[in-house]
Amino acid sequence: MSGAAMEPDAPSADNRPSHFSGDAASPATPGGEALPTYRCPGESYTISRSVHLARLAAHYPLCRNCPSRDDQGALPISFPTAPLLENSEEELITETGVRAVYLNVLHRTRAVQWGRAIGKTLIDHTRACEESGNGAESIRENPARNSPHVVLGHDERVSSPEIAAGLVRGLRQQGIDVADLGFCRKPDLVDAMSQRQAATALFVTGSGYGPAWTGFDLLGPGGLFWDHEGDHHASMAALRRQMATGEYAHAVVLGTYTPIRIAEQDLSLREEFHALRPLTIVCAAENDLLVNRLSRLLEHRPCRLVHLTLPSAHRDLSQGETASLGELQEAVRKEQAHLGCYFAADGETFAAIDERGGWLGWKELTLLLASELCEGEPGHTDRPAPALCLTTSAYAAWKVDLERCGFRCLDGGPSPATLMRILAVEQGVLGAGEFPRWWLRVREFAVCDSLRIFGTLLRALSRTDQPCSARVKSLLENRG
Repeated sequence: MSGAAMEPDAPSADNRPSHFSGDAASPATPGGEALPTYRCPGESYTISRSVHLARLAAHYPLCRNCPSRDDQGALPISFPTAPLLENSEEELITETGVRAVYLNVLHRTRAVQWGRAIGKTLIDHTRACEESGNGAESIRENPARNSPHVVLGHDERVSSPEIAAGLVRGLRQQGIDVADLGFCRKPDLVDAMSQRQAATALFVTGSGYGPAWTGFDLLGPGGLFWDHEGDHHASMAALRRQMATGEYAHAVVLGTYTPIRIAEQDLSLREEFHALRPLTIVCAAENDLLVNRLSRLLEHRPCRLVHLTLPSAHRDLSQGETASLGELQEAVRKEQAHLGCYFAADGETFAAIDERGGWLGWKELTLLLASELCEGEPGHTDRPAPALCLTTSAYAAWKVDLERCGFRCLDGGPSPATLMRILAVEQGVLGAGEFPRWWLRVREFAVCDSLRIFGTLLRALSRTDQPCSARVKSLLENRG
């Protein structure tokens, strides 16, 4: 596309349109009249009318702000459709929260609006619950009483800090107190939510979509994602209604803002790294910050860490051993390490390799974790068999084997959300699905945290002097 601005020295004696220009060198008609020429904004040369029309037809970028863009001659009026843009020019409500293209759709100003809507939804829900509990009079006397507060964090995407800043501003305008972890893992956010008894946690991320996308996840009570429909807590349906109305009133007093240092979160994680024997562990991750954090957690512990930074790549661990972790296997053999561990960037996915470089399968790793959480060998005490909560697919595949090892298996439903609820209600010792993720019960929450799983695994290996492969073999042989 193209348009043109008038030449400053264009002849004006005739009645040619102002965006045309002509000079002695311009093309001429058979009658001797100069043909109009055009100049695109920012360009130093003129173009003919045919080039002008060709650029318009080709949607030349400079035509967008050109005063001659309406001079289309006999070009047909058309509205080009771009399939790639059809699904990216709107906000998507997903199972976990909201996703959208950064800047085109979701930017700081829009994030402020979402923050206001989330804050208003939380306040309305809190007041409705209190009114149903005969607290309406006290609410009218002190509207700020029991105002909900929120913890917030973001991932490593470049766009995430700006979206987080917008959400914080919108929440505070509604009187919501915000505790900000900054750059963190989602499990850190769930842990902070539990410690501070927050009503909701917001994790700014574009996970599941391309690098141009951003968004945020909404976590409610128990660390579960907000329901799309439901009365148990603020729901996505209520949030969508609030965004549609756009009606907000600023709080009399802004909500407070409290930054949280990640070192404070390390205090709660250190409880997982106690009673360890001297071990050499190769730790592989795609993020140097995570490796540095592991060093802090194991400081003053009799363990030697060997750091291995892997390139960012998609690694499918759902089917067990993968060639993409061959570098980790080689490092374990070279360092003669007791264990090799891989920590995915999501903070949840975890994989382990024994001292021979062999892959620790789902069942083997589950047995190691469960035996440590039971504080000894299962099936050899007078206590009831400890409960393992498995997703429906894992339950069908592994129930018989795990019950032979002295555990009681519970069907945790088809999804992580149902598994987390059942694990908390039934007070199971461990939750697991077919994908390499495990859930621990931490206070009233079911937490999927690769660092806590790592600490539990180290304690399991520290109970005896057996190497990892021998420890697994003994667990498989000692069936109740």
